[in-house]
Amino acid sequence: MYNTLKKVNRNSIKQEIYDQVKYSLFNNELPLNEFITEVELSNLLDVSRTPVREAMNELVLEQLMIFKPRKGYKVNTFTNHEINQIFLLRESLEIACVPFLVELINENHIFDLQTIIDHQSKAAEKNDYYTFMLLDKEFHTYLMEIIEFKLFLKSYNVQHDLSILIGTQGLKSQGRMLEVIEEHNEILKALTTKDKDIIKKAMKSHLEKSMHAFKKK
Repeated sequence: MYNTLKKVNRNSIKQEIYDQVKYSLFNNELPLNEFITEVELSNLLDVSRTPVREAMNELVLEQLMIFKPRKGYKVNTFTNHEINQIFLLRESLEIACVPFLVELINENHIFDLQTIIDHQSKAAEKNDYYTFMLLDKEFHTYLMEIIEFKLFLKSYNVQHDLSILIGTQGLKSQGRMLEVIEEHNEILKALTTKDKDIIKKAMKSHLEKSMHAFKKK
């Protein structure tokens, strides 16, 4: 248990703790129904409790972990109703970008997006779900980077991280990675048309399918 957590360097301790715990979260390596305390984490990582508390509080603020006094920290889990809300927020942010995307997207952007999809295909071949999901996030956030929606990105990053966490909690559908690649290709094809309605339809279809795949049956 916790075998991916390693001792950290003294520089940027809080960030290293945050990164290590988040990596373990996204790899489904932390038990869902068990609490871990600051003392346990500080001993495992060989650091003081203060940076542990700071890093874990950041994960709590991002809703990736929950905290209960006298018990400690635990991986957050989500109901189907909460999953609906996460994807509704994602859809609202992504669809709002479309009118701006059609004005700015160019051949270089299309090439970059195709490269991300190609990397996703390689990750799928290796059944590397963690890398695949990070590339999924890169695909979607790149659309906001094109139009420089930095404020949107801050909110969107949190919502997409929640999507990744949900996907690691035993909710992965058989063959879903290949379906996502097909759906991303459909979005890319729609973007080349610069037709707002076609792009919105492709985006909504992709998000709806992802939402249903992640829900508890």
